[in-house]
Amino acid sequence: MPKSPAIYRLAANRQYDAVSARVKSHPQDLMWTDRHGSTALHILCQARIVDGALLDAVQSILQVSPEQVAWGNVGTWTPLHFAVEPRLLPSSAWYTRKLILRLIEACPEAVSVPTKNGFKTRTPFHIACEANADIRVLKAMLAIDPSLATRPFVKFDAYSVTENPLQLVWKNRNKGFAHAATAREEKMALLLHAAYHGTVPTSSRQQPYFRLLTAACTVRCPRDYFTQILCTHIGDVSKCDALGNFPLHYAVASAVPEGHVYTQFVIQALLSVSTYAASQPNADGRWPLHVAVSDTHLTWHKGGVRELAFAFPEALRKVDVLSGLVPFLASAERAVYTRLNLSTTYELLLAAPEMVQAIRKTNRIAGLHKEATGSGPVFDIFD
Repeated sequence: MPKSPAIYRLAANRQYDAVSARVKSHPQDLMWTDRHGSTALHILCQARIVDGALLDAVQSILQVSPEQVAWGNVGTWTPLHFAVEPRLLPSSAWYTRKLILRLIEACPEAVSVPTKNGFKTRTPFHIACEANADIRVLKAMLAIDPSLATRPFVKFDAYSVTENPLQLVWKNRNKGFAHAATAREEKMALLLHAAYHGTVPTSSRQQPYFRLLTAACTVRCPRDYFTQILCTHIGDVSKCDALGNFPLHYAVASAVPEGHVYTQFVIQALLSVSTYAASQPNADGRWPLHVAVSDTHLTWHKGGVRELAFAFPEALRKVDVLSGLVPFLASAERAVYTRLNLSTTYELLLAAPEMVQAIRKTNRIAGLHKEATGSGPVFDIFD
């Protein structure tokens, strides 16, 4: 292997004061990589203790080759991945924050670069959340890519906690002193704001109205954190937003196939406070039960359909304005795909058996209309 250039050796030997001069005289040496694919910038950002001299060395490299911030080594780790890792000394916190912010400013796209080895694909933002990074670092990253707030880095698993940034920030609740709890709450609110509005709050412009409970219903949060938000903002359960949607509407509409158990937990928690939202249509004129059965395909035993049906039984007899079907018929359409939907159809029918007679009556009327006019739909579902 060829001998490493002086810039690389100076970085490895922590002779930071000499790096800047060498960058000016030999900028081409910045492109050299070792057998691990690391440049001098990778080495500098791996330092466990950050000081002013290191900051100056990094700045000199960024002025010549800012794109290196997004370069991955053999392990697909970029300099920004290394920079956001926790340091050995708390006294390095100020310098570490400055280092990270300078890297982000030099190459904004680096915040979204994921690692590609193993079953986890972590961006610098994920590592920053895990390392309990300063909120200013998280805010700078989210200002570039708000979707990072809820991007998972492991495969979805319906029976375990999905690892997303909200989970990582919440895990730090037992670290630090009493004031750390306030900082953690601010970070969680920041992530929820980015997830809900797609922006980060700034003082330079008027912010859209933001309810923490509503935002928490749109994404998967740690369960104890959601419970805490519910207790703190219990009055918001029965309040709709400017669009006319309640937190329950968002919880049902945001369900994903891999998270039905979690969705059921959220629905149960909201309905335990108030069942009012279950009786209110959303902004599109649809009841939560209709959305749960037709759109997000929740089920009776796992997903919250049972809770929604018991909270507002009249929804069992109402026709969905979008599909034109009552809940048990909408579930029957899905029953060909899974036995869970077949069971859901059966339970919905048991809860409102009179709907069978109503459908039969509709069929007979439609049949007579067709005979008389020669046109018109006939729903041959039961006859």
